[in-house]
Amino acid sequence: MDAVELMNRKDTKYFFNAEKLPLILSSLKTDYRVLLIENYRIFNYRNIYFDTEDFFCYYQHHNERVNRYKIRIRQYVESKLNFLEVKFKTNTNRTIKTRIKVPEFSPVISEEAKRFLVQQTPFDPDKLIQTLRNDFKRFTLISNDLKERATIDTGLVLMTGDGERIFSNLCIAELKHDASSSGSLFKASMRRNYCPEMRISKYSIGTAFMYPALKQNNWKEKKLRINRIEQNV
Repeated sequence: MDAVELMNRKDTKYFFNAEKLPLILSSLKTDYRVLLIENYRIFNYRNIYFDTEDFFCYYQHHNERVNRYKIRIRQYVESKLNFLEVKFKTNTNRTIKTRIKVPEFSPVISEEAKRFLVQQTPFDPDKLIQTLRNDFKRFTLISNDLKERATIDTGLVLMTGDGERIFSNLCIAELKHDASSSGSLFKASMRRNYCPEMRISKYSIGTAFMYPALKQNNWKEKKLRINRIEQNV
């Protein structure tokens, strides 16, 4: 994992019905390994996302602005680790992630965390609020040549103070690579199984689902596709 940590990387994303997973995994089993930590292959993730009161980060993504930010506290449940993470999408389509450990999974931003946010983002930490929580399960595939890794997420649950929404059939995959991914066997498997590349952010699309009053023209097609997946149509 150290060899493919890829904190500065390019991402290719997909979402599809989880019923396709057995065929996809079968096609990859000779060329990829599954991350195993203390006998766990599937890991639980919990996330608290922060934004401004007017959803500046959400709208930057919706409006396809470059040099945009995503801010969250992530809990790696099995590892009992919590990180404050900042993801920065550059104008060259690279994703740069920085993070620091935090003592607990909480929407309260500590003074140390505030200093980190001042260094890493243009935002006033005191004006950031929790806008969304999501939980999901993840396993990770690592190519035998160590040039890329792919995460596959299932069991997504979205939560706000007004309720929650569960996605039982949705599967989200993300291929992370440092350089060109031409010749990627993971990409080839996605094509064979009719899983087109589709940009998706669990924060942005989750916010669109949970805050229907927000502008979301650019998410309508993706929401329709996700709803069809959940309805198995």
